[in-house]
Amino acid sequence: MMLELKAGATSLERLEGAIARMQQKHGFVRVAADAPQFPAGLAALLLTDDPQRNLEVLDACVILPEALNGLGADVARLVAGPEAAAALMQRFAVARAPAVVFLRDGDYLGSLNGIRDWQEYRDEVACLAAGPARPRPIPIPVRDAGNSGACA
Repeated sequence: MMLELKAGATSLERLEGAIARMQQKHGFVRVAADAPQFPAGLAALLLTDDPQRNLEVLDACVILPEALNGLGADVARLVAGPEAAAALMQRFAVARAPAVVFLRDGDYLGSLNGIRDWQEYRDEVACLAAGPARPRPIPIPVRDAGNSGACA
């Protein structure tokens, strides 16, 4: 008997599988790298990165759809794969992935970086989604910072 050894899925392959599940099960739409489209109304945009750099990216792919359920069906669910996320992270001055950027009619409401305990995460999602538009942050390349659109 001969055993065949196969390499496991890469971190990017696991991320692609997670994004595909978000699209199929939760109605997320993948944004294009060259011309992201932001629909009218409330939108939540998940910015991802290679999970090899930060395992929370895969967690966010599971947690965010559940957190958005409390907002009802009127929220547009968007996801940016690593190929589109880098430019969007710079555009919205997001320090690191995973991050969720909230927009209403294209206006910036704030962002939520990283993963928190469930209740805190859900509360911040609801706060940002209900909040007023804010000036969009100055797009600067940053690598490590906390929540850039905190509700307090």
